[in-house]
Amino acid sequence: MKFTQLLYKQHIGKALRYLWYHQRDKTIPVTRSNEILASMNIPVIDAKDIISPQNGISSSNSKTIEEPITLNEIDTNQKSIRCLTLGDCYTLQEGVPQACLLTKTIKLDDELPNKVKDLITDIPDNINNIVKRFVSTSVIYDAQQVKLPKLKDPERPAWVFPRVYGICSTRKMLNLSKKFLQLCESLSGLNIAQHRSIVHDGLSSICIGKENNLFKFSLKMDIMMTSSTPLSPIADINIANSLDMPNLHPLHYTIGLSKLDINESEDVYPISMESPLSNAHTIFINHDPEEVKNITELPVTENQIHARSLIKSFSIAANCARRRFGSDVKHLPEPIVVQCVQSDGQNFHFSVYQLNTLDLDGDEGTRNFWWSEPSIKLYEQAQYIKGQPCLEGYTSDVFKRFHAFYNNQ
Repeated sequence: MKFTQLLYKQHIGKALRYLWYHQRDKTIPVTRSNEILASMNIPVIDAKDIISPQNGISSSNSKTIEEPITLNEIDTNQKSIRCLTLGDCYTLQEGVPQACLLTKTIKLDDELPNKVKDLITDIPDNINNIVKRFVSTSVIYDAQQVKLPKLKDPERPAWVFPRVYGICSTRKMLNLSKKFLQLCESLSGLNIAQHRSIVHDGLSSICIGKENNLFKFSLKMDIMMTSSTPLSPIADINIANSLDMPNLHPLHYTIGLSKLDINESEDVYPISMESPLSNAHTIFINHDPEEVKNITELPVTENQIHARSLIKSFSIAANCARRRFGSDVKHLPEPIVVQCVQSDGQNFHFSVYQLNTLDLDGDEGTRNFWWSEPSIKLYEQAQYIKGQPCLEGYTSDVFKRFHAFYNNQ
């Protein structure tokens, strides 16, 4: 056995606790600092006289910690507006039914509309091999190494697993989306690609009223594809008049929304409407399990994840409608259609939203439509196994829908 030098270490946390424990009863000694300073003709002022409001500051203008300064007191010329908002990193408590009531939307089918399904075709083997290579380079070979979420075992909640380093879900989603769009552009040719444009990290903000409430949606679009011409309507606006809206009784559709005071309600669109490619075509949003949370601290369900697609699709469609038809428009001259793809780098959710009206009061009259299908896994496993890169369970259904969304007009 080899003898090594014994290292004596001290835990700083324990040392601090020991120090505080043994010196908590220590009395402060009386010093002659006041006498020494007075002998040097240095005035000594009590700290309470400095912080008191009598030194040239009126008590009416002073603020204490218990009375925070509001927006109205900072600028009395502007009146703040109380509205309800949904954060970009929070989900709706009741998922899709609550999102449908907020936006006066009817979910028609658990599948994509026939217009999009007709564009889903098989892809050749050589293109399929390219897609597999894209998945490997985006999920396995990428050089990013960050701390991944902590591993937890429900049967052993106290067990601490070693921290794992790798590629985060946001990086995977962005890599896959950009490469898939580039491949779709190459396959579709110049006739379609010249009418498409890509916007990264676009912000859509819109204020809209419903009954006695004002809602503000300020949501981020990780990738947004625009086109020179808007997508054509999918269904007649009167086909869902006989369908019933979801029922959340005894809950209200505003449950879980936070209150916010704002000074202005100006809409924000990710791209200037003067651009020839200003029509919203498809939005790509990222679902990061570490950022997207539930305010109740419960696990986020798939129903709540799908509700994010509906809310963001409505936000960008309503914003586009106001830019095209005016800020006071209620009944649209023609519907606005927006496609949405939400992903965490492995699971992909495809949906299509058709905005028919911005009159959200009540449940009767014209409603908005939403088509959504269950999430699809791009692969089952993509990682290094015994030092070898391994891609298992790959399916081509994801890229087929990417290509169909890109070619839809």
